[in-house]
Amino acid sequence: MVRLFIAIEIPEEIKSQYAEAQEMIRSSRARLTMVQPGDMHITLKFIGEVEGSRLPSIIAALQTVSGAPFILDLGSITLNSPRSPRVVWGDVHDPGACSTLPKTIEKTLEPLGIPVEGRRFRPHITLARIRQFHPDIFQEVAEISSSCTGSFSVDRFVLKKSELTPQGPMYSDLLEVGL
Repeated sequence: MVRLFIAIEIPEEIKSQYAEAQEMIRSSRARLTMVQPGDMHITLKFIGEVEGSRLPSIIAALQTVSGAPFILDLGSITLNSPRSPRVVWGDVHDPGACSTLPKTIEKTLEPLGIPVEGRRFRPHITLARIRQFHPDIFQEVAEISSSCTGSFSVDRFVLKKSELTPQGPMYSDLLEVGL
């Protein structure tokens, strides 16, 4: 079995901004698990666990996906939910091209038995997962909400393998598809 997802890579200069923001929220009394800056990405499609024998057909299908490069703008750092936050993330403003790509990928993979996501796609970059909530996380995040700015061009997506380890997930690239 292999655990797979499809992602957009984040430029190093943006990862650095988010790493600085992570340092500023470490003082929160909420128990947080920080995402390693090198692992930051935008998930387009979480495939999950599949038989290794299915990997060649998934790769072949993804190689048929086409699109045009597009620009994404960084938004505020915020929480995924005001009532029951579980994730600190960087919002990403998408003029539309980024939300089209996951739909195209899902239509390409659906004939292979990979289910379509029921939730609306919302591009974001996860900075931390909240393992134990504390109300001070609201103030901590508010203080860094506008600390990351910029935009970046997206001209490819990547099929990644994720291996869960006690030290956290280990990602490896299996396929890169240019747009």
